[in-house]
Amino acid sequence: MVFLRKFMLGILVFVVTNTLGQDTSYNQLTTIVVSANKLKEKRIESPVAISILSPKTIDETKAQRIDFLLNKVSGVYMPTIGNEQHMMSIRQPISLKGLYLYLEDGMPIRTSGLFSSNALIEINSSNIHSIEIIKGPASALYGAEAIGGVINILTTPVPSKPNAFISSQINNTGYKKIDLSWGTPTKKGGWNISAAWTDQKKGITEYSDFNKKALSVKRNFKVSEKLKGYQNLQYINYYTQMTGSLDSIKFFQKNFSTQQSFTFRKINALRFRQNLDYNWNAHSNTSLNFMYRNNTMDQNPTYSIASTNNPTKYKGQVNSNHFEAYVLDLQHVWSIRVLSSKIILGGYWDVTNQNLMAHYIDIIKDTNLGKYTNYTYPSRDSLIINYNSKISNKAIYLNYIANLNKAFHLNLTMRYDNFEYLFKNLLPLGTPSANNNFTQFTPKLGITYNLKNWGSYFNYSKGFVPPQITEIYNAIRVPYLLPQDFSNLEIGSWYQSRKISAEISIYSLQGNNEIISVRQTDGVNLNQNSGATSHTGIEYQVRYQLVPTMEISLNGSNTKHKYLNTNIKGVDVSGKEMNAAPNLFNNLSFSWKPTKLLRSSFEWIHQSGYYMDETNATRYPGFNIANARFGLQFNKSELWLNILNLTNTYYSTMATKNFSVKGSSAYSYYIGEPRAITIGWKWNIY
Repeated sequence: MVFLRKFMLGILVFVVTNTLGQDTSYNQLTTIVVSANKLKEKRIESPVAISILSPKTIDETKAQRIDFLLNKVSGVYMPTIGNEQHMMSIRQPISLKGLYLYLEDGMPIRTSGLFSSNALIEINSSNIHSIEIIKGPASALYGAEAIGGVINILTTPVPSKPNAFISSQINNTGYKKIDLSWGTPTKKGGWNISAAWTDQKKGITEYSDFNKKALSVKRNFKVSEKLKGYQNLQYINYYTQMTGSLDSIKFFQKNFSTQQSFTFRKINALRFRQNLDYNWNAHSNTSLNFMYRNNTMDQNPTYSIASTNNPTKYKGQVNSNHFEAYVLDLQHVWSIRVLSSKIILGGYWDVTNQNLMAHYIDIIKDTNLGKYTNYTYPSRDSLIINYNSKISNKAIYLNYIANLNKAFHLNLTMRYDNFEYLFKNLLPLGTPSANNNFTQFTPKLGITYNLKNWGSYFNYSKGFVPPQITEIYNAIRVPYLLPQDFSNLEIGSWYQSRKISAEISIYSLQGNNEIISVRQTDGVNLNQNSGATSHTGIEYQVRYQLVPTMEISLNGSNTKHKYLNTNIKGVDVSGKEMNAAPNLFNNLSFSWKPTKLLRSSFEWIHQSGYYMDETNATRYPGFNIANARFGLQFNKSELWLNILNLTNTYYSTMATKNFSVKGSSAYSYYIGEPRAITIGWKWNIY
């Protein structure tokens, strides 16, 4: 134990003496968190790498999108690919893969097996109170897809006294947003309503307009001293033109024109939640959550457009994906005072019905204009995909938390999941109808050790991802697939004094049974569980208070992502670095608040270079971005000025290369936004 203590303190001394600070958004080590164990507990008692974006940080950042917030967190990079569409990287390379779980008040936004890389579009950004980010596998509590991390959006609570505000902002790239909020307590509960309207026209990239409307309604109620609860309604209406990425020629020419003129993505998402909480006595509590999800995504996607032998004729598709889900989440907590411990027993059941329908389209390209000008449905039947699927996910979990003594805290979790897929092909051709079952057992063990101003933890956890519907039913025959599984080992430590606070995590995450496409002897490509990867890294967060009004902070991560056993398109890439996997990502910030009414902050974001392809033949150099934010508070009003990409750096948020394709079209660059000057105003009505 003496050795462990010296080791962890040595690491912290190294970090503190070789860096200058940590973002105040999540340095409060005494903060109460709810993500780690599905109930409220102190941050320092959670044996995981968990970061907190506080209400104060969210309010002062005045973020237009969630990525402006999440990119403040060590080990997290959320690249925008246009109009709130996004990818993610937490302990994994940048990708669209279903390796992350997105929650709202502790409940999944979407059904496992129907992962969407754009799930955070379905969040009302004006209704965010705080954000908790668990880094590493958390399947033992939350189930599937909680591999790289869990992002839990905590919505705005019902206020303790009446309040209302209106705010608006506009910038030089065509962006406009209006937020409205009203809340009031009642004798036995209260209300909070948030609405937002976002619109962008004539942005930096041609054909990139979008519009989003969001509404959130929350009602608290109290039936008796023992029984209380709340209802929560979320509605999102979203439309965007899909401009796609740039090829290498356009990227280096800074040519922001596009071939597209009709591609789009449209989302209608509705979620309703009923919560009931019953206190049996001082030592026993039961909570029940029922959720209903209704989600439709219609698309004419750019990524489905493909060439033919005729240079003026292309092919594509228009598709509609709809699902309805009914979710029941039940949890009971026993407090055992004699043993200074808690037992949490929970059950989860998600039943989802999904339908995907796609129509083939013929596309005409004007070679003089270099644009796809129109499309038609073929005279023959254009229906190419039409299927129903039913996903049933049943789970039970047990969490034991105990104070072994004043310093040691034990956390043990076990979860069992059962997935049943019922797939029915409504077309006479294609993938045959099938039923598939998957089961998974995921354990987690964590120990924390805390003294007065420092502490450490150890964590072993496993996570899993069941085959996605699109992975298992996309060929002429159904492959035999198992869930992908990941094993994680990590240690961490924290330190806090009057002027300095620091956190550090060191992890090793190993992936097995990863699903890759393998060409069979008969020439058919089928998905198989034959991939393996390794992910190791160190994440650090340090804050140093220069004087009471000034603070400097650093959030960073150094990582290494490698293929262990992977064959892609007939090429063995085992031992290679994974593509789109920067080794270093840092966020250095300085804040100065000379008075209670005036604030300012400066932020520098650095991303190192990375390989664009799996064969490690091409590299992207990375980027450096500077942001500045200023705010002035009046009696009931607030003005702010945000200057993002202060130096007008030209960069790509995500760059890849298809190593099996030649020419400029093999490259794909998603353009980072140029200098954006945003002016905002907020009026607190009461």
